[in-house]
Amino acid sequence: MAEARETDEPAADPGADAVRDRTSDRASAPVSGRSPIPSGAWVVVSNTPIASLDGLAVLTRLGELYLYRRNATGLDGRTAGLDLDVRTLRAVPAVDLLYSAPSTRPAFIRVEEDAATVVTSMLNEDQVYFAAERVSSRFAYFTDLFLSALVLPALGLAVELGDTPRSTAGNETLVPWVERLGHGLVHESRRTRRGWITKEVRSADLLGGYRQPSRHHPLKAGRRQLEALGAVIGSSLGESANCATLLSGGIDSGTVTTLTARQGRTVTAYSVGTPWGDEFAEAAQLCRHLGVELRPLRFDADDFVLSLPDTVRWLGVVGAETVEVALTMATVQRLRAIPENLPLLTGYGSDLVNAGVHGVDATHAQVTEGVLRSVHETRFSNELNGRAELAYGRQIHHPFWQWPVMKVALETAASCKVREGREKYHLRTAMQEYVPHEVAWRRKIAVHHGGGLQAGLGRRLARDVGEQPREALYYACFRALMADAGRGLLDPLEPARIYDEALKLVAAASP
Repeated sequence: MAEARETDEPAADPGADAVRDRTSDRASAPVSGRSPIPSGAWVVVSNTPIASLDGLAVLTRLGELYLYRRNATGLDGRTAGLDLDVRTLRAVPAVDLLYSAPSTRPAFIRVEEDAATVVTSMLNEDQVYFAAERVSSRFAYFTDLFLSALVLPALGLAVELGDTPRSTAGNETLVPWVERLGHGLVHESRRTRRGWITKEVRSADLLGGYRQPSRHHPLKAGRRQLEALGAVIGSSLGESANCATLLSGGIDSGTVTTLTARQGRTVTAYSVGTPWGDEFAEAAQLCRHLGVELRPLRFDADDFVLSLPDTVRWLGVVGAETVEVALTMATVQRLRAIPENLPLLTGYGSDLVNAGVHGVDATHAQVTEGVLRSVHETRFSNELNGRAELAYGRQIHHPFWQWPVMKVALETAASCKVREGREKYHLRTAMQEYVPHEVAWRRKIAVHHGGGLQAGLGRRLARDVGEQPREALYYACFRALMADAGRGLLDPLEPARIYDEALKLVAAASP
């Protein structure tokens, strides 16, 4: 193997924006007085040098490959026998490549002398992007879509963003020439005597085996899901005695909070309120029952507005529903509302696997297909990726989106999930053994509807963009962020400036 050569680590970016302390008549927890400086973690593997990355990343040469890494750890000047976990960007011992068996392991990248291989998981939460100029055979794999602004010119490709987002399907991205690698792939580019050859092998879809669910007893199915959740929470937290949960008034985050507290850990629950409403009272009821401390967090309208650039930055997509679902977590992260040393657990993902979004009037067949479709769509939405976690240095766990829990949910028949006019019937039935009946059977509110966020945000944004669709503003944020990236300004973000630039782009594109 060729000897690895490295440059020095780039210096950390200085400075931080001040934010206001917030209080409420419900004794909200104070928000930290300083915003964090997000320092993006990413990796690029290319068979051509990318001069614009010099100074932004550590460079390692391996034969004819160039490995650029920012805040990736565990390589220590070598890559032999190591895989780079895309979610954590930590090097882990290499495993045998399986070209046909579906894998639920997080995506990873293997860089050898003159060969780069990406293996994506069946759920594909964490994205890896690929761009290639076919005539010259120049290519690059990279883990941050906004690096396109620096990578594409090095490949001889133009960065072409129009005034309106291009129509995309499947693994297409908003950036022409750049694709998001699909689920269940082994994607390899290797140097041969004939030049660089890229091949792709797709394994059978893991979801295909769950069209005929096998669990038909609601209480037993619910109990089994709680067992799986408890085990996942335990393995995720390890020896951590203290942790935090993001708690709404619903059953999903309530279940995670309950099971975590029952493990004997010290849990602090945080509930987010908006200018348009909150679920503090509902969260407090469960916390009193569990003996868990509740810290309400109330954000104002501008807190959410100024978190839109961060949300778009870490998602790389601009669909209104996806952005607004992710906005609460982005705001919590951006304003450091929860101490970074506390691992954070959420109830995200339960709606999708436990039929919380398909309606109680759907047929059983429609519910089953809807669940599988919802899981499949997350393979492209980036909504459960770990980019923000890497940037802000926080551990976030979504127990409902871990395969042992999802497997039980997919095995559970629709007749258990939707019954007697209620969704998540099996989960509620099992949870009423641990929480008050009112908590177990409280009507569900989606995360972006709780506290009136989506409706209130829509009214607030209308003041700035009039009748333009919200996606137009989110895409304008995307364009402003890409312009910054093209100048090497990947982080820290300047949300107020980016938002103002996005408003100008929206105005310029308006008829």
